[in-house]
Amino acid sequence: MSGFWNVGMQSKKKIGLFSCVAFLIMVIYIFRLIPWRSYNHHGNVFEYDEYGDGDYDERARIDHARKHVPKWNYTKENIGIFIRPRHDWMPTPKPTKFVPQIVVKKNEELSFSPSLPLPKIEENFYKFLEQKDVICKQDKRLGFQHDGGYNVCFSPPFGLKKPCLVYSFGIGNDWNFDDAVSKIYGCRDLAFDPSLKDLKNHNRSNLITFQKIGLGGRNGINSKGWKMKTLSQHLIDEGHTKSIIDYLKFDVEYTEWKILANILSDNSLDNVKQIGFEMHTPEFLAKFKNKNNPKHATVDDYLKMVKLLKGLEKKNFRKFNHRRNPFCEYHVTYAVKTYFSCYELHYVNMNFVTSNYTIVEN
Repeated sequence: MSGFWNVGMQSKKKIGLFSCVAFLIMVIYIFRLIPWRSYNHHGNVFEYDEYGDGDYDERARIDHARKHVPKWNYTKENIGIFIRPRHDWMPTPKPTKFVPQIVVKKNEELSFSPSLPLPKIEENFYKFLEQKDVICKQDKRLGFQHDGGYNVCFSPPFGLKKPCLVYSFGIGNDWNFDDAVSKIYGCRDLAFDPSLKDLKNHNRSNLITFQKIGLGGRNGINSKGWKMKTLSQHLIDEGHTKSIIDYLKFDVEYTEWKILANILSDNSLDNVKQIGFEMHTPEFLAKFKNKNNPKHATVDDYLKMVKLLKGLEKKNFRKFNHRRNPFCEYHVTYAVKTYFSCYELHYVNMNFVTSNYTIVEN
């Protein structure tokens, strides 16, 4: 009788042990079914980093969700009792509230009346240069972090993502910006500079092409014997009249004013999303070009420059950043003030932006 009792006790122990193991396996199985880590690691599901490059884009997130519809995916690696669904194929999480990354500012209205004295016009001009029309919360400087680099707005809907297209005029043997947009973001980069004597037309990489042609206010050969083209002619020759230009950059040593006059007179900026360029005042020429014949900007000079820059605003471009070039510092004789004759200016084309992407500053 005691032997029968012992056998029964052993059977109960075995059944209890088996039940515990089965329960533990069931708990592990359930926990592995739960997608603890979503494929979107950011709080804002409208921003999906498709290429792992820091460029979060709403369209990429939507395209990704359409490709990977919710379904169970049992792979070889998941065979067995711990089989589970792929987390990146789990149902799209419920969208959280989208937080715009572009802030529209309300700036002080500055007067540029021809009747104002030169010191006041000059003061207002430099205030105007340093006014930001919008704040881009994802603002990155690509290339050299000082002179030679340019700022790019990555706040949605802007950014650089394959297949992006960049036009870069004025290299000066500094390829850092061009290398950054091509190597980091995979953009096709068209580089131009007629001043580089030792370089011929070539492919710097599979994404960067170089041509010894300049950007100018008209087509033709300039006084230095360089071949120049307008932006619209470049777009025609490269087959990009209807293509989106993600970034247009030019550093052309005071020729920018003729270029601005030209591109504002046609529709060559319609498909350009961002612009970065360096502007120069006549003091730049006095310091670096005509040292023996220095010239200070007149009231008329400032009014012409302001008119061209405001022309960009009429095209709905808004400045999101600026940078003084410390090498262009100059002092005015009629006041204890220091200004800079070279500024990098960076603009976004707000025609690509809908109201849900912006916040209006109070």
